Amino acid sequence: MSTGEFESLRVIYEASPGYCPKPFAHDRYARQEPETYFLLMEFREFGKVPAEPKALGKSLADMHKASQSPTGKFGFHVQTCYSRIVQDVDHWDESWCAVFKRHLARFVEHGNEILKWPEWDVVAACTLEKVVPRLLLPLQEEGRTIKPCLCHGDCWDGNTAMDMRTGKAMIFDVCTFYTHNEYDIGNWRAPRHRLSNKAYVKAYKNCYRMSEPVNDWDDRNRLYSLPYNIASACYVPGSDQRPVIYKDMEFLCKKLYPEYLEEKMQELRDRQKAAGIALAEPVEAPHANGGADDEDEEEEEEEEEEEEEL
Repeated sequence: MSTGEFESLRVIYEASPGYCPKPFAHDRYARQEPETYFLLMEFREFGKVPAEPKALGKSLADMHKASQSPTGKFGFHVQTCYSRIVQDVDHWDESWCAVFKRHLARFVEHGNEILKWPEWDVVAACTLEKVVPRLLLPLQEEGRTIKPCLCHGDCWDGNTAMDMRTGKAMIFDVCTFYTHNEYDIGNWRAPRHRLSNKAYVKAYKNCYRMSEPVNDWDDRNRLYSLPYNIASACYVPGSDQRPVIYKDMEFLCKKLYPEYLEEKMQELRDRQKAAGIALAEPVEAPHANGGADDEDEEEEEEEEEEEEEL
């Protein structure tokens, strides 16, 4: 894990000097037990957390634009970790669709440990086999191209801030690889994050235009949110993302492959009926704000101010 974060910080610092803490060293402690590692990096004093919309949108877009994949392909040269999940990104491929499919499949494997119901298996398989190619292959077809961009990998409220010394946006706690630039914005979809404030997405879009086909942008964003939400469901105590993940997958499958999804669901119902298994109740997603009925008034006021700044 320390190697992945060290290498992530190193390449980000090379692409955008000062945008993240400068890493100095990482290694394993000499003592054998318990197995312990360290990561030494520059000390930076945080100001406002998360970073302000305009500052974060521009700085993230600048990093995406400035970064250059050493192979010209998507992927990374070492494993990186998102929470406890070792990301399947330490390989290179010209196809972003192929890289993301492997990446998402690794998260789905972890999700299988807690998302244990047959309908999940159906929508997860449909998402990987049908939805991913449908939404991502067109990015690199019919003359369209996308640049492999260095991503943050976990760009949420707690991993961005305004630097007290420079007054600029900065990032940290990264788990990067070379991706489609829009992948970083997938983590901003979840209402549990303040970065879901539309001011942040608007600021980013003002600096990095949406990829073609533009009409697929929101569906791609929903797709890109899945790894982050699956990890939340797996490892955040009390997370309410389990039904959200299911509903997002179901939405994409119903929209893009309704007949295929219905066929697979009917096959499941037939198997359940033959086995005498009661059919599952419909899955209800939590309230749009992530389960809370009332948002903190202070946060609402701050978000309104941030939108006005734009």
